[in-house]
Amino acid sequence: MAKHYLARSGSWSLQKARDRNEPAGNCGRRSPEAAAGLIRGDWEFAHTGTVPVAEEVLKGRDVVILATPTSVFSMSFVMTRKEITQLAQLGGKKVGVLTETGQTSIATRITVEKAGATAIYLPLITFDQIYAALASGEIDAGALPIDLRFTGQVRYGWNAFPMSSFDTPSIFATTRKLIASNRELVMNVMQGFVETIHLFKTRPDIVVPLLQSYLKIEDRKAAEELHAFHVPVFQKVPRPSFPEMQALREFLVAKYPAAVSLKESDIVDSSFIDELERSGFIDRLYATSVQ
Repeated sequence: MAKHYLARSGSWSLQKARDRNEPAGNCGRRSPEAAAGLIRGDWEFAHTGTVPVAEEVLKGRDVVILATPTSVFSMSFVMTRKEITQLAQLGGKKVGVLTETGQTSIATRITVEKAGATAIYLPLITFDQIYAALASGEIDAGALPIDLRFTGQVRYGWNAFPMSSFDTPSIFATTRKLIASNRELVMNVMQGFVETIHLFKTRPDIVVPLLQSYLKIEDRKAAEELHAFHVPVFQKVPRPSFPEMQALREFLVAKYPAAVSLKESDIVDSSFIDELERSGFIDRLYATSVQ
């Protein structure tokens, strides 16, 4: 039996994102390797961002979105010390960022400036170093991913402010070539994909320990809050949907003029999720959930 590979980036690979010193919510856009690997044939499926898939399609390459497991939500935050309850209080204060000019740093500046504050930004290279500096009091605020948000809130009582940035949902993708050559395989994978979302949403007894292990979260309460945050975000029926399609076009058009006419159908195949819903598979799955 052939061995099939899955490449993961984006919202389900928080630890991998942190290891690369990238915000988990931006893995798809900043790390297009998952989509590029599909094209090369390195793997048959990838969990990545919408933008790299759209870019490859605009280049005339074969990538297609099968599902959007979550709705769009903030995955990067400006975290402040407990006594700083509003971003406007950061005027003249020290804020930790990854680099001086990176995407996360820019989003942090925009978020703080929108609140009317002019802060001092310190490049600290990694999220773990930002976290440590905020914990020790060396800085007054810092840019952190969602898992460290909950750890910091539980342990230190920090306040969380979602970053202002353009974002698109994480997606699950393959190639149209694979769909044409082995539709049964793709359907089996999509069934497992839907079952995994169901497990996450309905079995905290299994998922919370996995989050602790995978993300190295020692505090169970922090893992429980991280899980609780994501439960309503994961979609029971993860049908590909892009209500911000026009924003995606505008984001890409400067680099890819053809993006002005990019349609959802150019980058999406919803037939597998449609079939799973129409057959009653998803409803039966949730009807037998352990409450």
